[in-house]
Amino acid sequence: MKLILAITILFVTVIFTLACKSGGEQKLEQSALDTVAIKASIDSLGAMVQKAHDTRDDKLLASTWAKDGILTIAGSPPVRGRDAIVSAIGNMPPLPPGGAMTIHPVEVQVLSSEWAYVFGIDSLKYTTPGKTKQIIETSTFFVLVKKTSEGWQTYRETLSPNQPTVGSQK
Repeated sequence: MKLILAITILFVTVIFTLACKSGGEQKLEQSALDTVAIKASIDSLGAMVQKAHDTRDDKLLASTWAKDGILTIAGSPPVRGRDAIVSAIGNMPPLPPGGAMTIHPVEVQVLSSEWAYVFGIDSLKYTTPGKTKQIIETSTFFVLVKKTSEGWQTYRETLSPNQPTVGSQK
């Protein structure tokens, strides 16, 4: 009986020690991760995406996408690869006259030193010619961001148009 108790105590001690050690390593890795700098890089990436869309600058837009990126827009097949994504976005109609598209990140989560995600809302605001009431259309996005040899880039993006805001279409 004493032998079983001694083996059990030894086993529990070894398991506890290993668990503490791996937890400590995890804490060390997390504390060494500079989430402030990573979030700042992702904010810069978002600003570049906004500028690329505002100016319809395909070269700038391409620099924000990983070579093996995938863009998925609800109701459409996935667009695979940087060049195809830039082409697909470039083929979208321009904003209505006086229209403005803005990106509103709701959550930025750093997952590791090489991965993060951004969840948020895109807003398109415009006024139809001959009308006075502004229309606001929104889409929800989820972006998986990857640190590549070219810097932080969009690896996957899913975009889903939302329903019009009540009263915005009058």
